Amino acid sequence: MKQLIKKSKIFVILILAISFIGCEDDDDNLPVVTAGFTHTISQTGVVRFINTSTNADNYSWDFGDESTSTEINPIKIYSPGVYTIILTASNVAGASDTYEDTIMILDSEIPLITLIGDATINLTLGDTFTDPGATAFDEVDGDLTADIIVGGDVVDTSVEGTYVITYDVTDAQGNEAIQVTRTVNVSAIVCTPETSESIAAATLNITFQTNTPAVFEDNTTFTWIDNPDPGGPVNTSCKVGQVIRANNSPYDNIQIDLVDKLDFNTSEGIKMKVWSPVPNTPVLLKLEEIGNGGNFVEVLATTSIVNGWEELTYDFPATATPQFNKMVIFFNFNVADGSTYYFDDLMVYGGGTGGGCVPETTESIAANTLNITFQSNTPAVIEDNTTFTWIDNPDFNGSINTSCKVGEVIRANNSPYDNIQIDLADKFDFNTSEGLKMKVWSPVPNTPVLLKLEEIGNGGNFVELLTTTSVVNSWEELTFDFAATATPQFNKIVIFFNFNVADGSTYYFDDLMVYGSGNGGGNCPAPPAGEFILDGDFEANANCWGLFDNGGTTTISTTVSNGGGTNSGQIQTATGANPGLKQERFGVGTIQPNTTYVVTFDIKADAANPLVDGAVFQVFTFSEPADGSGLSATQHVLIAGDANLATAWTPRSYTFTTAGNVDGGVSLLFELVCGGATTCGGTINIDNVSLTAQ
Repeated sequence: MKQLIKKSKIFVILILAISFIGCEDDDDNLPVVTAGFTHTISQTGVVRFINTSTNADNYSWDFGDESTSTEINPIKIYSPGVYTIILTASNVAGASDTYEDTIMILDSEIPLITLIGDATINLTLGDTFTDPGATAFDEVDGDLTADIIVGGDVVDTSVEGTYVITYDVTDAQGNEAIQVTRTVNVSAIVCTPETSESIAAATLNITFQTNTPAVFEDNTTFTWIDNPDPGGPVNTSCKVGQVIRANNSPYDNIQIDLVDKLDFNTSEGIKMKVWSPVPNTPVLLKLEEIGNGGNFVEVLATTSIVNGWEELTYDFPATATPQFNKMVIFFNFNVADGSTYYFDDLMVYGGGTGGGCVPETTESIAANTLNITFQSNTPAVIEDNTTFTWIDNPDFNGSINTSCKVGEVIRANNSPYDNIQIDLADKFDFNTSEGLKMKVWSPVPNTPVLLKLEEIGNGGNFVELLTTTSVVNSWEELTFDFAATATPQFNKIVIFFNFNVADGSTYYFDDLMVYGSGNGGGNCPAPPAGEFILDGDFEANANCWGLFDNGGTTTISTTVSNGGGTNSGQIQTATGANPGLKQERFGVGTIQPNTTYVVTFDIKADAANPLVDGAVFQVFTFSEPADGSGLSATQHVLIAGDANLATAWTPRSYTFTTAGNVDGGVSLLFELVCGGATTCGGTINIDNVSLTAQ
């Protein structure tokens, strides 16, 4: 029995020993976890992690930027920088391992350089030149303006020539911006080279880009020459035609034969720029049909200025079929003289005897939105020794008024105070608007136009403003800036053309409308100390800013802003549109002449609707003469044609120097212009606008 027990004990010990040996073998056979990963990096900073771990069931990723993941193969978007990624892999048995790697995300976006001022500057010999410079911005590094390297030519205004200035910049990652250049032309005569010409009748445009067409001289001498007077606004082109009369006959002329015939069913007439040394020069344009026994038509126009360029218009009647293929031009017709005349840009214009105008699309006769466009035969007009008629625009081809319908006023010549009157149902409030504007066409030089506002039924309470036209036989826009009153008062408009003079002339007017955002009343706050712009952060909504749709959409956004509030100015353009934001005539009495001012603002393009297919951003300031002076404003180009706008808020800063006359303050215009492509468009937002003295 003892032997049996002894043997049993040995057997038990043997089994236990075998069990222990078996356990040790199981531990050695557990799977070993090995952590690991590889990755790919795209140019936009997208990293795809490829997990190469073995014997693992669970994964914990630390992306090195305080973000984590438990995915097997995560995808991560990084900003430029250096990151250490740690992967911890484990299994259900509790085994684990870690693996780490460092990646670098490079900045692949190039900086953007934007010129300050024009890309081409024309100077005369001896002018002073100061490079307006440029700005540079990078999505990662921010403002790189101080790092711009200016190279290229050194402009020497004592030497005639073409100088090209280059602007380059590189960001911290070594990305080079696309080089931007500015061309500076220094010459004895500043001019604009011609870019097109045509001697076909249907597209006639004799610009003298080349020495064409052939000109027949009848007691005259014709020469293709440099423009002797390119400095004015009417004709800055480089080449013109010169005609010297021989003083042999009152009918000295030049003649131009065309290969085909002019069709005044598809065009309205002919325009021509003329420079004459003789006051009130009669210039006769005669059209003949070659080889048809003297069939002709002629129109006489008269110059209104001397020793300066102006454009004359010849409105020819349509014929059943095209007839005329010869042009004969008489300078100082029916007078014998030996003077020298110049002409240029002899072209057809308009869209025919009923076309070419732009139909009206809106009108309003409410006082606070007044916009009498004559879309329909409204409003009712009271004739006081005048005859009023709703007619087709007789001169829609200029830049001022292309609309199809206008109002015609014929004075009866009975009194120096002949007028027309328009009654309104409600009263003007010049706390919420600035005044009235009106487009006028007058045949009388320096016509005084009086606009009188009356309060109906209040014993003669009235206010009136007088302004004077500056052109003759052409459209221009007159401005009447009325002072604000405690309460709206006036609901009758009285218009006197050629005030205080008895005459029987015919006048035209159009687009009689309220404008502006008030004379400091309403909800428009005063600018901060040292600042001239009103409501630069757009928080007063549209009380301070003029919103011009012009085929697009201009609004005050209440959802997009760049700090300091909730609003911004928003401009959305479309094909053929040029919507804009504008403040007019601010800083009157405080803006100084011949002084440098700084304009700053923040801008961003809408990521969902960026600028495409020809859409460009433009910014202009204007030195304004006194309202009603009849003098033209001086335009300062801050940005012309910028299509490269970032979708993140970007600061911009520009300088300009006011003209010698700023009696009417300064105006600022933001504009988003869209060209020819049918898909042209885009949306931008502007915020934090400032204008201060430098």
